[in-house]
Formats: sequence, C-alpha cells, structure tokens
Amino acid sequence: MSIPTESDLLLQILGNQHNAFRNAVSGLTDEQARSVPSASSMSLASLLAHVVDGEVAAADRVAGTNTRAADPVAAWTSGWLVADDETVADQITRLEAAAVRFAQAIREEPDLDRVIDLPDDVARYLDQGVPFTVRFLLIHQIEEWARHAGHADIIRESIDGATADALAGRTW
Repeated sequence: MSIPTESDLLLQILGNQHNAFRNAVSGLTDEQARSVPSASSMSLASLLAHVVDGEVAAADRVAGTNTRAADPVAAWTSGWLVADDETVADQITRLEAAAVRFAQAIREEPDLDRVIDLPDDVARYLDQGVPFTVRFLLIHQIEEWARHAGHADIIRESIDGATADALAGRTW
C-alpha cells in the first residue's frame, strides 16, 4: 500500500464530508430537504447549496477564475438559494461536479504553498492571520464541510429521526 500524497489525503477527508451530506439527504423528498424542522433557519437543501457554492468559489480561486457574482456578499447570499425547480438529485449532481472540479484543481496544483491573491473584500471573511495558500483554501473547505455536515446531521434527525451513523450504514 502506497502512502498518499498530502493533496490526496486532504481530498479524501473532504470526500468523507461530501459523503456525510449525501447521506443526510438520502431518501428524502424534495419537500423534506427544503423543510426547516429545527430552531435553525437552514434547510438541508439550502445548506447543501451553500457548501457546494463555497467549493466552486475555492476551485475558482485555485484556478484563477471566477464563475460566481463579482460582489462577494451577493455571491455568498445567492449561494444559499435553491431554485424552485431544483431537486435533491440536481443538488447531488452539482456536488459531484464541484467535487471533481475542485479535486482536479488541487491535484494539478504543483505547490500547495502557492499564495492565492484574494481581493480584500473576500479576504476579510477568511482572515486567520496566515497567507491564503492553496493548502489553506483546501483545509478551509474541509472545515466548512465538516461544520455544516454537523448541522446537516441535526437537521436530518429533526426531519425523520435518522442519525448519521445509521445513514452511513454503521451501527455502534
């Protein structure tokens, strides 16, 4: 068994969080995925839209492109929106495409320490007192997906009682 590269290992951990979201929405109707069953104002559908949008933004930053609104506040706000005709299946398709694109950008990156020049109106939301490197953006995606996967677990359990371990096919 070969030792994975740092990029591959971090992408695997990010993939675990992608799976947590797939599990959280599995078996739900579109209506259930859009419901807001807890004290939070988030639905599984809006939460999934948000994390996928964030991964698209990160892939854009690494690739030096921008496929989102130029205004970062408008982009962030619209990233939570789910179109009226968008289904859970559509969202999973978007997740898959974003994950492939981000993984490709990371695997093609020769230097995880490359500093990404973020505009000040974006950087202020990410400032951790460290340079914004490719590695930072990758680890930030893991952080975001893990944080929101926890939210997704709670929202899903509030909908029908299904727990993350059961949805992942594990019993303790």
